[in-house]
Amino acid sequence: MALASTHGQILTGAGATTAVRTSLGNITLPAGGPWKIHAVHCSVVRATATAAEMNGGFFDLQALSGDITPNILPAQFPVYESGSTLGATMDVSICPTHIYPVDWDAAGKAIIEIGYTQDTTVTAAPQLVAGILFGPSAPQIKIPQHCARVRVAQTAAADTSVGTITLPETAKEITGILGILVQDGVLVTAEELTGFWRMTSDDFDLTPAQFPFANVHGAGLGALIQGAHNMLNMPITVNIPVVGGSRINCFVDLNTAVTNAAQVDIYLMFQ
Repeated sequence: MALASTHGQILTGAGATTAVRTSLGNITLPAGGPWKIHAVHCSVVRATATAAEMNGGFFDLQALSGDITPNILPAQFPVYESGSTLGATMDVSICPTHIYPVDWDAAGKAIIEIGYTQDTTVTAAPQLVAGILFGPSAPQIKIPQHCARVRVAQTAAADTSVGTITLPETAKEITGILGILVQDGVLVTAEELTGFWRMTSDDFDLTPAQFPFANVHGAGLGALIQGAHNMLNMPITVNIPVVGGSRINCFVDLNTAVTNAAQVDIYLMFQ
């Protein structure tokens, strides 16, 4: 069984309250390779809503190991959540994950550092999720024939099982993946909703398989908070060859805990 042609590795953390660069940490690619890094991504959400403050800036990537070609600098990509608002009540904001295609070749154990720079000063440091998508080759778009789903209600900021998808015996390849994260129940002031999800399998090699949600949500403010609207749930294209009848285990990890459970849905699209 060949390795998946899309793997993912993710970093999470807080940005700064001033317009300075904050390092989110380093990603070390798996041994083996060579790897084709074909996309980078990031999302940013406000942790505490404050009137007259926009939220956004750019994330950047640096090759620390010297074994990524071509030289990726400069590698600065925009990521924005929301403009400023006015008043004592601020609705929940939404940040679609910003995914940008790239074409980088990396050796096994190559190291990439990711940082975020806030454009303006803010009262509370925002929460970030950023990472890379890579594999032996860049994935090609293929039309799925089936789509399967698992779901869980989640409050804790801990790695938690969403469920297991058992593929039919006729399955040959996963062609798309989609993670949906949305608040359910009563909204609570100063609770952002963000994180990532991952997959494992005992039947074939998936690891590392950490992926972003299609959308994440900034915190609201006040007694009259309304939810975010108009989510665009776009799947991520993958080419992951599978063994028919394989079991795919799905997990979620939130950046911060929430009072009322969020709904987490993971969809696998396959042929």
